[in-house]
Amino acid sequence: MLIRSLGTTIGYLIIGQPMAIVLGIIAGLTNMVPYVGPYIGITPALLVAFAVSPTQALWVIIVVIIVQQIDGNIIYPNIIGKSLKIHPLTIIVLLLAAGNLAGIGGMILCVPVYAVCRTVLNYFWNIYRLEKES
Repeated sequence: MLIRSLGTTIGYLIIGQPMAIVLGIIAGLTNMVPYVGPYIGITPALLVAFAVSPTQALWVIIVVIIVQQIDGNIIYPNIIGKSLKIHPLTIIVLLLAAGNLAGIGGMILCVPVYAVCRTVLNYFWNIYRLEKES
């Protein structure tokens, strides 16, 4: 959320968006809502940008797409991957597969379910190895 807010604010400042700091904070706060938050967060920025010019609205869309791509494809998988000890590429593949198979609900649940399954399987594997050595 903080990264999205900071990135969006910096992008808005670069393109000269009015009320850039406030709109960047709104974008960060709405990012707490999974998958729909970025669309909610861009709405006030687009309304302000259209009041300035259609070109400004296009620049706002470009800034949001760039920030979303950096956050969603680089930062998020690395942070979640390090905290759960899952490779970032695994997270991306899980999200893509779950999105195709089960939609948004699958994308929300796939990483926690994977982490739980992996932990349970590692536990049983370690028990098996200990019993085999005895």
